[in-house]
Amino acid sequence: MTYITSYKEQNWLLPPSIKQMIPENHICFFVEEFAESLNFSEFNMICEGAGHPSYHPKILIKILLQGMLSKERFSRKLSSACRENFVFMYLAEKVQPNFRTICRFRRENANFLKQVFKETIKLASEYNLLDLNFIAIDGTTLKANANRKKVLKREQVEQLDSIIDKMVDEDIKQDEIEKEIYKDSEEHLTKIDKENLKNIVSEYRKAKDKKKLKEKIGKIKKELNENPKIKRASTSDPECRMMLNKKGNKEFSYNAQFSADSKNQIIVANDVCNEGHDANQLKPQINQIKENVGINKETKIGVDCGYNSGKNLKFLEEEKIDGYAPNRNQAQKFNGKEDSCDQDNYEYDEKRNELIVEGKRFFYKGSYKMKTGEKRFTYYCKELKKKKDVPEFFRSRLRMKKKMETPEAKEIYNKRKTIIEPIIGNIKENLGFREMSLRGLERVKIEVNLVSITHNLKKIWLAKGKICNNESEIHFCQIFTINYLDCDTA
Repeated sequence: MTYITSYKEQNWLLPPSIKQMIPENHICFFVEEFAESLNFSEFNMICEGAGHPSYHPKILIKILLQGMLSKERFSRKLSSACRENFVFMYLAEKVQPNFRTICRFRRENANFLKQVFKETIKLASEYNLLDLNFIAIDGTTLKANANRKKVLKREQVEQLDSIIDKMVDEDIKQDEIEKEIYKDSEEHLTKIDKENLKNIVSEYRKAKDKKKLKEKIGKIKKELNENPKIKRASTSDPECRMMLNKKGNKEFSYNAQFSADSKNQIIVANDVCNEGHDANQLKPQINQIKENVGINKETKIGVDCGYNSGKNLKFLEEEKIDGYAPNRNQAQKFNGKEDSCDQDNYEYDEKRNELIVEGKRFFYKGSYKMKTGEKRFTYYCKELKKKKDVPEFFRSRLRMKKKMETPEAKEIYNKRKTIIEPIIGNIKENLGFREMSLRGLERVKIEVNLVSITHNLKKIWLAKGKICNNESEIHFCQIFTINYLDCDTA
C-alpha cells in the first residue's frame, strides 16, 4: 500500500499567509467585509485617552459572528479558537483576546448589536433581496441557561429570604438552618422540593457577599409578585419561565419571535419575551417591522393561530394591515387534522345585536370584566335557557374567520410554513442555537440579535455570492465593491 508523503519535521521555507490556508469561497471573508464596513466612531471616543489599549471592536464582532456560524458561542471556546483555528486567527488579525474581553463586549453592547442587525436588513434591501408583499411571523421556545435543580416554589422563596437573614450572623449553627429548611411540613412540598432548598442554602452559605444574595432573592420575589400565575422560580435565572417545548416537556425557556420576508427569508424583526404564548407579541413585531423596513399597502402578514386574539385582530383592522390569522379550529383543518375546538362557532346579527348559535338566537344581556382585565359580553337564549359569553372584539374574530374560509386566504396563509419555519429550523439545527448562554431577558435579546445577524449575512452571501465551477476550482466573487453601510453610532 502506498501512502501520501507527509512532512512531519520539515519547517516552512517561507511562512505562508494565514489567508492562504482558508478556501477562497469561505464565508469568513464576507463576515470580514461586513464588519469592517460598520461605523465604530462611538468606540473610538470611548477608548481614547489614558489607559491600556483596547482590542478594536471590529475584531470582536467578527469573532462573535463567525462563532455563531461555526456553532461556537461560548467565550472560552472563541478565545481558544483565536489561537488554534485558521479562520478565527485570520479574523482576529493574529491577536488573542481573552474570553472575558469577548464576553464583556457581547454583554455590554446590546444597542450596537441591535443596530448591526438593522444594517443586515439595509444591506439586503440594497441588493433587492427583500420582498415585503408577504411577511411571516412566528415564535419558538429556546431553553434558558437555568439549572433545573435550582428551583423554588413560591412559598419557599420567603423561607429562603428568612434563612439568608440568619446567615448574616456568622455564629448561626447548622442545626438551626436545618430546622428552618424543614419547618414547613405542608403536603404539597415534596421531598425533592425540600432537597433543592437544602442544596441552594448550602451553596449560598459559602458565599461571602450576602448582600448580593439578598438582591438576588429580591429579584425573584419581584418576579413572583408581578405575575401571580408563576408557581416556580429559578434562582439561576429568575426571568425565565416554565414553557412547553416541541417534545412535550416543560423546561425553563424564553419565547423568541422572528419576522421574515418571503423572497430570501431575511429576518426583518426579532424579539424575546418570557411569556409562554404568542398572543401579546404580534403588535411589538409589527411595530418593529415598521421601524426596520416599513409596511406598504400591499404587505400581507401571515401568523399562526397562536396570534389569533381579538385584540390582535382589532389592531390589524385599525392599522389597515392585511392579516391572515386562522383560529385554532381552522388551523387544525389546514394541517389536515380533525378539528377538536369550537372557537367562534356562531354568527352575529349586527342589526339586532344578536348571536346565532346552531339556528338559535341569543340576545344581548350585558358585559363584565374578568380578573385578567379582559372584557366579556354575555348573550342569553330564552328558549334554551342558556347564556354564551364572547370576547370583547368578537366581531373582528368573526370577520377574520370568514376571511380565512376563502381559497385565496388559505393559499396565502400556507406560504407562512415555507418561510418562517425553515428559518427557525436553520437557527436551531444548522447554527446549533437551541439554548441560551446568557441569563436575563435583556441579555438573551443580545444573543437573538446575534443569531439573526448571522442568519441574514449567510442568506445575503448565498444570494449574491457568484459561485462558478472552473476546472474543479470554485471561486467566490465578493459583493462588497464599495461601502454600502452607513451605520449610526453605537
